Amino acid sequence: MTEKTAVKEKPAETEKPSRGTSRGRARSRSRRDMATEGPSFSNQIAPILVQHCGSCHIQRSRGDFNLGNFALLAQGTPAGTVIFPGDPVASRLIETIETGDMPRGGGTVPDAQLQLLKDWVTAGAKYDANSPVIPLAVLASQAPTQPLDEAMPAAAAAPTDPGVRPPSGEETVSFAKDVAPILLENCNGCHIDANMVRGGLRLDTFAALMRGGDSGEIISPNESAESLLVRRIKGEEGMRMPMGRPPLSDEQIATISKWIDENATFDGTTTDQRLGVLASLAWAGSASEAELSERRAELARQNLRLMGLTESNWVEHSNDQFLLVGAVSEANAEAILAAATRAAAKVKSFADPTEIRGRITIYALPKRYDYSEFAKMVERRSVPSDWQGHWKYDRIDAYVAVLATPADSDAVIEARLAGPLTSLTVASGGTDVPRWFAEGVGRAAVAKVGAKNFPNVDSWNAELPRAAATLKDGKQFVSNGLPPEQSDIVGYGIVSTILRGQRKPYEALREQLAEGKSFDDAFTATFGVTPTDYIDRWKSQSGGRR
Repeated sequence: MTEKTAVKEKPAETEKPSRGTSRGRARSRSRRDMATEGPSFSNQIAPILVQHCGSCHIQRSRGDFNLGNFALLAQGTPAGTVIFPGDPVASRLIETIETGDMPRGGGTVPDAQLQLLKDWVTAGAKYDANSPVIPLAVLASQAPTQPLDEAMPAAAAAPTDPGVRPPSGEETVSFAKDVAPILLENCNGCHIDANMVRGGLRLDTFAALMRGGDSGEIISPNESAESLLVRRIKGEEGMRMPMGRPPLSDEQIATISKWIDENATFDGTTTDQRLGVLASLAWAGSASEAELSERRAELARQNLRLMGLTESNWVEHSNDQFLLVGAVSEANAEAILAAATRAAAKVKSFADPTEIRGRITIYALPKRYDYSEFAKMVERRSVPSDWQGHWKYDRIDAYVAVLATPADSDAVIEARLAGPLTSLTVASGGTDVPRWFAEGVGRAAVAKVGAKNFPNVDSWNAELPRAAATLKDGKQFVSNGLPPEQSDIVGYGIVSTILRGQRKPYEALREQLAEGKSFDDAFTATFGVTPTDYIDRWKSQSGGRR
């Protein structure tokens, strides 16, 4: 399926009977006759679907229906297609929203957004992104707040971000560090991560908090006494909240009130970030190295228990840089820890793992089955059969999971650790470093310092031309339009090219990322072109050759 691809056309022999009145059918025909491209799927439709359908049909597959990307949306459900281009009346997606059957949990799709969905279907349900497998969440995150088509009626515009007031620097209360944790502790289950949200009020994100619920807005900046949220948690209006739970303490109420009186500012990254993530990242930013190390140790123990292990059958060894955990012998643990220290020293010219605040956790997994189980039980995913190590960094947690059998030599373990340690370090060096870049640097590093002990490097080099051939252009790549395994290979090829001939710009890029610049801005400043244009040039000049 390519650009401007529509959902599968409705076969004539399976045409569904008309729903609604003949007048409604006539309106559909009238719209169908309009000479228009219709709303943009990537800029207008994807955000609506993510907002109203994401928790059930993107994060999960309720009713055996997943719309994580356009290809899955086009596929529909086991019962059949849910979209018939040109016919919103017969399209199950529109019908379930219009009748109120969806979304479940008491939510509704505003009339203006429903009309956009209908107009998109009427115009042919066209797809305007590069690849049908780009996640809808990615499209939504990149969509402008206003429709690109300025002729679109204002009423049809996607909802704008509620008024966000950045901190002035004089506030005494932080939303991310002080207020969000209180809401998470007291509102979870009814207004946060709730299947049946009460009063139409969702507090999963800052944007949802500021929108309010069925009773209207609940925050009046600079006026805590007039804010419905404060009146409800004090028991001054309606039933005291949280209902059926202990009341908030005087200190917690004072914190929320002070935040509102200080203009209800927002100090997070994005207003659509979930409060749990927002609060955790805020904590990590102010935590000491010792606090980060201890938190990572707690997470490691939780993850080992998820795998069915008990404290009696795992070991913990640590030094200033690493915490090693796993069901391995004491001797193997010490050897793996030493291999990690040597690997970190060898990749220092690419990225220095000592730059990471707090200890890095290393999960030592002695069997292939254990390595696969870690991915399945802890990360809720499967990993490719040829993987022997991988990494994760989210500011709070920072770990490498590595296959380390008793038969593996110290040199082999060292080589398996070199790449993930490098990638993790690169990812930690900025707020928005893309995975393809971090993974690419890691693979380039192990190809340089450990290739003779890591046969996967030969496989990467052999696969690179084929992976590059599947790449349409740079825009597709930076939009996550390739399957993850191919994206990793292409990232390796791109970064290998950078490191061979543009080492100084690479170092300058990492310095600018450390100073807080966005990846796109830092890349453009150091290489003179955007990442998209650089990748286009790389594809045309190298074709994936190393």
